[in-house]
Amino acid sequence: MDGAAFVLADALTKLQEDDLDMDDEVLVDAQDAQTQLASVTRVVDAVAHSCTAVQDTATFTYAQSCIKHVGHLEPDTAHRLLDAILSGFSGLLEELAEAEASAASALAEPLERYAFLLQWLVQLLEKHKDHFSRPKTSARTPRPETTWTWASSLPTVLGVLAKALRTVSERLWSSAAMRDTFVSRCILRPVMLLQENEAYLKVASIKLGLFKVTCLAVKLHGQAFNVQTSIMQSLQYYEHLAEPMAELLSVLRVEFDVQRLGEDVLRELAGKSFTSLDTKSPRSYGRFLVRMAELNPRSVLKQISLLQKHQDSESYPMRNAMIEVHGLLLKDLALHPDLGATDVPADGDNDDDDDAPAYRKQINAFFERLLERFLDVTTFVRTRAIQVCNSLCDLPAAFPPQRLRMTELAVQALEDKSSHVRRHAILLLVKLILTHPYGALYGGELSFDAWSERHAAVQARLEQAEATLTRPLTDEDVPTSETDADLAPPAMSSADQEQLVQLRLTHTYCTDALQFMACLERGVPILVQLLASTNKAEVLASMEFFRVAYEYKIRGAADGVRAMIHLIWTKDHALVMDDGSQLKGVRSRLIEVYRALYFEPQEGVSLAENTARIARNMIERTFGATLAELTSLEQLLSVMHGEGLVDRAVIDTLWDVYATTRPIARAQRRGAIMVLSMLAKADRGIVADHIDTLLRMGLGPLGAKDLLLAQHTCIALQRVSGSAKKVKGALSDTNVRYPMSHPMFARLRAVVAMPGEATGCDAAWFGVAEHAIEAIYLLGEQPDALCTELVRHCTLHAFSGASHAAYSLAQALFVAGHVALKQIVYLELVERECKRRKAQKEAGADAKPVSELDQVAEQAEDDLGELFALIRDRELLYGPQSLLALYGPLVTYLCSTMRQQSYAPLRRAAALTLCKFMCISSEYCEANLGLLLHLLRASQDEVVRANAVIGLGDVAVCFGTLVDENSGRLYAGLGDPDLGVKKNTLMVLTHLILNGMIKVKGQLGELAKCLEDEEPRVSDLAKLFFSELAMKENAVYNNLPDIISHLSSGAHAVDEATFVNTMRFIFTFIDKERQAENVIEKLCQRFRLTAEERQWRDIAYCLSLLPYRSERSIKKLLEGLPYYQDKLYVPDVHQRFTDILTKMRQGKAAALAKSGETDLRELEDVLAQAAEPSEAVAHVDTKAPADSQPSTQDEAQTDPLPEAKPERRRPRRRVAT
Repeated sequence: MDGAAFVLADALTKLQEDDLDMDDEVLVDAQDAQTQLASVTRVVDAVAHSCTAVQDTATFTYAQSCIKHVGHLEPDTAHRLLDAILSGFSGLLEELAEAEASAASALAEPLERYAFLLQWLVQLLEKHKDHFSRPKTSARTPRPETTWTWASSLPTVLGVLAKALRTVSERLWSSAAMRDTFVSRCILRPVMLLQENEAYLKVASIKLGLFKVTCLAVKLHGQAFNVQTSIMQSLQYYEHLAEPMAELLSVLRVEFDVQRLGEDVLRELAGKSFTSLDTKSPRSYGRFLVRMAELNPRSVLKQISLLQKHQDSESYPMRNAMIEVHGLLLKDLALHPDLGATDVPADGDNDDDDDAPAYRKQINAFFERLLERFLDVTTFVRTRAIQVCNSLCDLPAAFPPQRLRMTELAVQALEDKSSHVRRHAILLLVKLILTHPYGALYGGELSFDAWSERHAAVQARLEQAEATLTRPLTDEDVPTSETDADLAPPAMSSADQEQLVQLRLTHTYCTDALQFMACLERGVPILVQLLASTNKAEVLASMEFFRVAYEYKIRGAADGVRAMIHLIWTKDHALVMDDGSQLKGVRSRLIEVYRALYFEPQEGVSLAENTARIARNMIERTFGATLAELTSLEQLLSVMHGEGLVDRAVIDTLWDVYATTRPIARAQRRGAIMVLSMLAKADRGIVADHIDTLLRMGLGPLGAKDLLLAQHTCIALQRVSGSAKKVKGALSDTNVRYPMSHPMFARLRAVVAMPGEATGCDAAWFGVAEHAIEAIYLLGEQPDALCTELVRHCTLHAFSGASHAAYSLAQALFVAGHVALKQIVYLELVERECKRRKAQKEAGADAKPVSELDQVAEQAEDDLGELFALIRDRELLYGPQSLLALYGPLVTYLCSTMRQQSYAPLRRAAALTLCKFMCISSEYCEANLGLLLHLLRASQDEVVRANAVIGLGDVAVCFGTLVDENSGRLYAGLGDPDLGVKKNTLMVLTHLILNGMIKVKGQLGELAKCLEDEEPRVSDLAKLFFSELAMKENAVYNNLPDIISHLSSGAHAVDEATFVNTMRFIFTFIDKERQAENVIEKLCQRFRLTAEERQWRDIAYCLSLLPYRSERSIKKLLEGLPYYQDKLYVPDVHQRFTDILTKMRQGKAAALAKSGETDLRELEDVLAQAAEPSEAVAHVDTKAPADSQPSTQDEAQTDPLPEAKPERRRPRRRVAT
């Protein structure tokens, strides 16, 4: 550049166009490192000598040459160049600050030269920042001597830029354009460039430096418009600048007292429109709005009427942002009501609040806009609305009307289709309970009954006070004389008026509280169901709700806590949420909740009182509990004891309750031994050390009077043997056994041998006998000897002609059947023990080769197996010396003459014993299988039918081939009117089918009917069955034609509503494209061979459920057009195919159609023609291709689908029961 005057605008333009001419340019890039250092040193020395040296052409050219090729310089050399430019620029600014007004203009050109060089250098250093960053070091590569990085110099650079803005003034330039060029293009442009790097904004010094330069440009040099334009562009193209731009405007308002720029940006943003296809920019603008509302709520409040349009934006990120903005403005208005509302939006809902303060109107309007988003179409928006309401609950202001509305909407959201929304709705309910405003007068508990009593008392007092009010005066009431004045009622005193106002407020307070509690109670049944959700986070939130609700005594919370106990069976693992937080496992959380509610010591209470309280709570958990709840409670307590969470003092207290001689409630003593037996599952020593107590109390006089106590005592005795699980293939028996001379066996024998006179013919005896026999076989060294004596005794007593003969016979049958069943288990133990002894004996023999020993051992095992199989099959029920052989024919006779038996216990005992005998011998099973099936079908006793179903399941496990031939009759139980029979049938079929014990032969349609059963327990079991069946390769797909035929036509057909709901669930398992293609083809062919409109509608609905993601699936449907074209005149069929066409136009199918690979026009034309009401629809009788036309209707209805190729399936979610 020659010595002519330097024109900054021209130089910048040429630089931008890469057309900058330098007459004597130094080729720095061609120099070596030493020469480069010398070139830079020349510039450094010149600037050090005089700040105005840049006006020298040679120095300026050298400086430009070094900057142009700065990417080829060593880091230290580049640092020296930058330092020289900065020091020269800073020194010149100091001279300018001290110069007289007349001499200041002479410094304008060197200032422009420095600014030009600096902005160019910043631009290139940023471009080559990776070259000037500190390299990574390791043990092998030592840290380089230089420590300079480009980022470390940024605070200094920004400081010099800020200094320039503070120093320069308008008097330096002859026109405003020149000043704008200097400020906007040499000062602001580098700043805008630097802020595009997200890493710099994470360094506080750099971030504040950027903000300071921008604010000074706006405040001192009128750059508001340029900065506004830059902010809007940054928000559009750089998502990471959303929050920093809001922080910049906050700094500008707070530290530089410039508020208008922020409002201008908000107004410009309010004028933008976003569509559902916009993704990046709405998210950035939304984050900016939220941050602005946090830092400058009053600025946002002024523009809220303009920003309100984004509340209904098509882009959900903007709707999300507006929800958060409303929440932040509500917080600001609630915390600073004294500031008032600056702009109250007109809202028709607030017409009746004319007397309310302006900020109160605005709060109501904001809440209305916020709560309406609970019904937004997008899951994320609904979730965000709930989260914002959750945060508003922490405000000191109560907002009673809005809280009630929040509660109602949160309860509605519990049934949302999205688990994410449901989870946050639960958390909102928890927060509403924890922060409820109804604890000021009567404490924090929310017992509906207690509050109802308070409400009634307040209402009575209010009515009494209002009855004494002076009625309003009329013209007739005005006293016309002194006499009338004396007769006028006295006016209320100020104290009475104050009391009346207080009563009215209290009445409103109680009414609101009752509404709040009633609303929470409506959500309790839904939350009980959500405890069985497959979403872990949702389950944990439900558990937290019930914990809090129980502590606040909300009605129905105890039901949730009781239902929660089944979660002890959940597989425990931690869950990492989207925000990075980690949730505990369900099982761990359950233990924590139960400990907190029942089993944790309270502070300020003595050790003895705490121990008694915990023991009482454990016992009370057994009151009214079902068998399933007791089983889960047993697992919970055993896990807690295994983890050391049950104190020994609590166990001693439980023994004291069980063994006390004082008269106490039966339920307490029973509960104590039940809890002890549950704890003994983890530690057998708990009951092993108190066998004498068990015999004295539960199997003594108290047990004779309370058979349930005796039953649970027998269960506790079983725990003495230990609960170690048998390892598959292991031969050793780890159970503890006692000699038959032990006193416990005499007591157990006495309990089983109790005659009907002693028990009062109580049905509870059967439970006692069952567990007593199990205890004998678990604990006795020779249990068969004692049980043989028991069977003999019961037989003699039953046929001795004593009173209660029918009951005694039922006792004998029950004992015989259960002894037979336990004898099989005992024979397996004996067989295993024999094999173990033989193995030990042969292992000690070393005379024979190893291979020969192995052969001998295998032969011995085979011989033993055949011997014990012969004993089971022939000796137990058919042996000449077998006592049980007497009962085989007797049981058969009693069951075959069931209609003649009037005594229900005898009928039930006979049927149960029949099932047990059939599990022992295949010969007996084959002879009586028809009888058992007859009982299942024809018995009038629902208990007999329920037991027969379970018996058939057990027989199928033992002798599968016999039952498989008659498995069709097992499905009849699914239509039984009794819930127990239906439920047992479904569970047995689930077990047999899923484990491959019986084959499915076209009966899945009956199981599918259970999906829409009125009883939730049945429908949940059916959903669980199909979910598990779907995990088996192509199982649902292969049986789909039979299911559709079964439910759509014939004697088993269901109504259309049930068909629709059932198929909607079944078709969720047809998720492979190849499967969908084959189903489409077969369903289209069904149209050809059906003549009823009902079947057409059903087939069309099934077609509408399939995904049309591939070209082949679309072509299959179009190829089948001749089969269903003449059925489209039926409105429902037409609507289904219209829905299919809409589905095809979306997603992948739409892309295929657009590319010309598939042509949907033919289907569109046919549908349009069928929809014209004025034209008669011609029934097209197009012949189907010969190779694809089924031969008969039956073949079309039941022909299995083509076998799909095996594919790896992803696990389907389990349906909770």
